[in-house]
Amino acid sequence: MNIKNGNVQLQVSKGLSASFFLLVSIALNAQELVESGYVIPKDMAMGFKHFSYDYASVENGAPELAYEYTQVKVPLGKFDVMDQILVPSISIERNDFRVNNAPSDEPTLYSIKSQFMFIERQDDQWTRIFQITPSIHSDMESISSDSFSLMGLAVWRYQSTDHSAWTMGFGVNRLFGEYMPIPLISYQYQASQRLQLDVGFPITKAEYSFKPNLTGFVSLAPVGGNWSYESSNNGKLNISYSSWIASTGIRYQVKKKIWATVELGKSINRSVNFNDTADEQEADIADSTAIMFSIGFHP
Repeated sequence: MNIKNGNVQLQVSKGLSASFFLLVSIALNAQELVESGYVIPKDMAMGFKHFSYDYASVENGAPELAYEYTQVKVPLGKFDVMDQILVPSISIERNDFRVNNAPSDEPTLYSIKSQFMFIERQDDQWTRIFQITPSIHSDMESISSDSFSLMGLAVWRYQSTDHSAWTMGFGVNRLFGEYMPIPLISYQYQASQRLQLDVGFPITKAEYSFKPNLTGFVSLAPVGGNWSYESSNNGKLNISYSSWIASTGIRYQVKKKIWATVELGKSINRSVNFNDTADEQEADIADSTAIMFSIGFHP
């Protein structure tokens, strides 16, 4: 992608690091809350997810940009390894970028991620979670060393009372547009038999159980990435993207532990940065509406 003289060109890129939201939320929701039949489900362990971001203008009069993301995630079992539980999984992600009214390429890009989560319960109050995620990001036609990346996290969960817990640690990822470490902290509180709160950084979320098979939620989380790609016009480039998404949605339990989710959100505070060996450009992107759907197994 390149922005010059008000023009946008999409060539080849690597997919956004959207999966980090799932990595952190798994760590924060280490315990399913069940009281009087009301359930707050944990995040999806297996299934299908699709996000669609509407067209939004890029500054300097450039054509509008839209983005779609599709994920299929499959767990690979659960294993006892040296007094720890190993939960491996694999996800395949498709990233589609769309440019409105512009003579440019619209690439379809893939990310294949192998996640290895190690969970160790140290005592009745402390649980330790480590995760490493080697991955490949490419159009599957041109693969180089720049197509590979390694993310990870290390968190400790402290069960302070029967209804509350603290989670703290750090992650290494591209969530804010640069590959860097970030702090992770959350306070999880079961305010009532129907309401669960997760307040922290980088994710804050509240979920309410209307019925045993129906919940509603609101959330605020960052979405971003950093990757390099080969442009047919400009050679090797690097692109960084950062944003926040505020959303609300509902979950419906189709069958036991199978939940369908519909979510509507607003992507805000968006920016994109492009640079090569000779030039660097940064542009703000207007806020955009996002619609999300998923169906899958929530253990």
